Amino acid sequence: MGFSLQSFEYEKIKILFSKFPNLLNEDFEARMKKAIGVLHFDYLWGACKEAEKILPKCKQDNLFDLIMKLYTKKRKTHQANFLLLHCFENALRSTLCVKIANLYNTSNDDPWFKAINSNSNGLNNILKLFNKRKKHLGGKEAQNSWEVFDCFYLVDLEDIISFHWGEFAPIFKNEKRYKGQDLPSYGTKDHLLTKLSQIRKAKNEIFHNKPTKIKFRKDLEILLLRLEYNLEDAIEIGDIKESIDLRYNYKDVG
Repeated sequence: MGFSLQSFEYEKIKILFSKFPNLLNEDFEARMKKAIGVLHFDYLWGACKEAEKILPKCKQDNLFDLIMKLYTKKRKTHQANFLLLHCFENALRSTLCVKIANLYNTSNDDPWFKAINSNSNGLNNILKLFNKRKKHLGGKEAQNSWEVFDCFYLVDLEDIISFHWGEFAPIFKNEKRYKGQDLPSYGTKDHLLTKLSQIRKAKNEIFHNKPTKIKFRKDLEILLLRLEYNLEDAIEIGDIKESIDLRYNYKDVG
């Protein structure tokens, strides 16, 4: 018989719960091996380690259900972080897009990104970034500012802020109150870029399904408020099930 990764990982789980042999029955083994084959293993293993610490304090009859409860909690945290980062990147991208378009368009049209040899170093730097990323348009030409900025990565947005710190500084460093609450400021370009870099690194980990130890939520909320973004409204998305149309029956058929 050849190598089985599911069996290999299950042996680690058996060792972890060796003090609770009564819970390691055939049903648990079958369900865990199936879970190993379809779930994110780092989160699953983390849930197992958390369950192992809980068991001495709280008697459990079904170890698999306990692990799945803890796994679901980790998954919800991951999904919440994903949503927050998605909101942040969209808000930052749109803010920069509007500001740059307003800065460089000199007529009622939107052609600033078609410039070739500009006298502005800031504009030339953005055009270099765009030429580097426009492959994402699939060979088509950008029709407006939105399509240009949709090509940029988060690290590109950091560079654009750096190129145009004079234009963007008031958003991040000026005194600002939100409903009677003083918001912390980012007084220097380096201060802001350091925070944006931390958020970007957290995003890269989370979007690649890796748990992150980077603390980013506080700064993300502050920055969104400074961008005039109502995060409270954004996270009120209700039950996600109503947006997913399942075609098959998932209930047991008698």
